[in-house]
Amino acid sequence: MESTTKRIKKLLDNMYDVADVANGFNYWFNKLLGYCMGMFEYEGLPDSLPARQIEINLLLTGHCTIFRDDDDLVTCGTTLYDYDKYYDPTRGVFAQPKLKSKTLYLQGESKNAVVIYNSDLQNNVLYFPTDGGLLTFISRYARRLADIESTENIYSVNMRLSAFPVGGDDSIIASIKKFFSQLALGRREVIADNAIIQQFRTVDVVKGVTSDKLNDIIQARDKVLEQFFRDIGVKFFADNKRAQMTDEEVECNDQMLIISPDEMLRKRKEGIEKVNSFFGAKISVKLNDKFNRELMQSRKENKEDAEI
Repeated sequence: MESTTKRIKKLLDNMYDVADVANGFNYWFNKLLGYCMGMFEYEGLPDSLPARQIEINLLLTGHCTIFRDDDDLVTCGTTLYDYDKYYDPTRGVFAQPKLKSKTLYLQGESKNAVVIYNSDLQNNVLYFPTDGGLLTFISRYARRLADIESTENIYSVNMRLSAFPVGGDDSIIASIKKFFSQLALGRREVIADNAIIQQFRTVDVVKGVTSDKLNDIIQARDKVLEQFFRDIGVKFFADNKRAQMTDEEVECNDQMLIISPDEMLRKRKEGIEKVNSFFGAKISVKLNDKFNRELMQSRKENKEDAEI
């Protein structure tokens, strides 16, 4: 069995690179998606139809197709096609290892499936494809946060030195890279090759790396996160620099939401009603309390009154 010391050593040797934008994007995409998956709560779902699968499909593809597999209600990623005169899909198709593949009929006498949509965009506007889910929305914020944290990490490392190195040949460059890789880990390293003295120079960067700029980058990250939460309806009741907001400002903020939880809830309810009607189910859906702005406002006011 591998010892704890060896496992820790392996983790250190494969340390996560915060400056890598692809790593940062993957990290933030999963975090933001995970948060959005908790926006709605379902009741009455059969064991064969987990809420997680419904929300993954709605958030990432903009739609969720419900159908029967034997006697079980199930869902999986489906491609919608064959549109009617109003550009609503009449068929869907899927290929899944366990459920195999099948053509689903969404309209007419052969109907055997029901589609739930995430928003009024559905999956097209006059036959032009749209992102009716939150894939693009989450991706944009994940990329912004990844870029900011990459810059923050690079600034943090660069503050440990006063100049950038410039090498003459491959051996000099390799020696310098080793030196600075140790510096990035907070370790001391010595360059013993005298030839480096003749072929090495530095470019001053002290003026470009300041603690004030690093603080600005950290504040920018927090601001982007605040924008994300505000855009999905999580109310920020007051600005840090102000004691309170007027009723007009609160109402204005509500109207400026990029993603409307009310619209998403309405589309889910419409879809669930169709599922209940067609399949004889008794499913219901509601907005998670922490995304209910009126409820959270009321709780905040009650708490403030209790403290007086």
